[in-house]
Amino acid sequence: MSLHAPRSAAGTRRAGTHRTDRSFTRSCTRQRRERFAAIASLVASRKLAIKLVRHGQSMANLEAFDPQKHGDFRTPLSPLGVVEAREAGRAVGAGFIEGALVYASPYQRTRETLGALLEGAGVDRSAPFGIYEDPRLREQDHGYGNVKQQEALRATHGWFYYRYEGGESPADCYDRVSGFLESMMRQMERKDASKVLIVTHGMAIRCFVMRFLHLSVEDFELIDNPPNGAVVTVAGRDELEEFYLQNEGWRVAGLAGRTPA
Repeated sequence: MSLHAPRSAAGTRRAGTHRTDRSFTRSCTRQRRERFAAIASLVASRKLAIKLVRHGQSMANLEAFDPQKHGDFRTPLSPLGVVEAREAGRAVGAGFIEGALVYASPYQRTRETLGALLEGAGVDRSAPFGIYEDPRLREQDHGYGNVKQQEALRATHGWFYYRYEGGESPADCYDRVSGFLESMMRQMERKDASKVLIVTHGMAIRCFVMRFLHLSVEDFELIDNPPNGAVVTVAGRDELEEFYLQNEGWRVAGLAGRTPA
C-alpha cells in the first residue's frame, strides 16, 4: 500500500504533500522501531511466561467421533476431557490468568477446554486482558483420505515434511504458528502484558516450542505430543527449576520425549 498522496488527472502530485508524506513515513518507522525495541526488551529480560494447554480428551480420542466424516472442528470433549480442562485451570491458576493475554484455537474442543479451564481456575471470561480466537492455532489438517494408509509415505518423505492428501504437514503447521508467535509478541507490547495463556492442540504446541527455542527438525521429532489437558510452560531459565528443554535463555516444562516404538 502506497503512502504517497494521490496524483491528479494530469499525473502530477498535489502541491505541499510530499513533505507531509515523508514525515508520516518517518513517524510510522519510528513507531515500529519503538514497538520492536519494547518487545526485544521484554524478551531480553526473560520475564515473559507462556503457558500452552492441550485440549482435554475429545470424543475423537475415544474413537466415538469421526472427524473426517463430521468435521474435525466440530469434535467435542468427552466427559473426562471436561474434567481434565478444569484440572488444567486449577494448575494454571487465577493468579496467572488474570492479567494474561488468552488465545485459543477456534475448534469446538478447544473452546470447551477454555471454558472449563476458566471455570476450574475460578476466573470469569471477562477477567483477562482479552480472549482471542486465532485460526492459526488450529489442529494440523489431516485431509480427507485414509490417514493410516499414508504411514509408509510419511516415513519415506519425512514425518515433518509429509503433507497429508488434502491436508497439511507439520512444516505447514510450523509456518502458521510462527506467524501467530510474531503477532502475539506485538499484541503483548500493545497490551503491556508479560503473560500469555494459549489453549490449542498437541501439534501446535510442539511447533510453537520448536519455533520459540529454534529447535532443529530432528529435535522436534524427539518430542512427543503432550497428554490431553497438559500444561506446557515456557519461561526464562531462572524461572523454571524443572524442565525438559532449554536453550541459552529459555526453559520448557511439561513436555516429554517420544516413547520408542
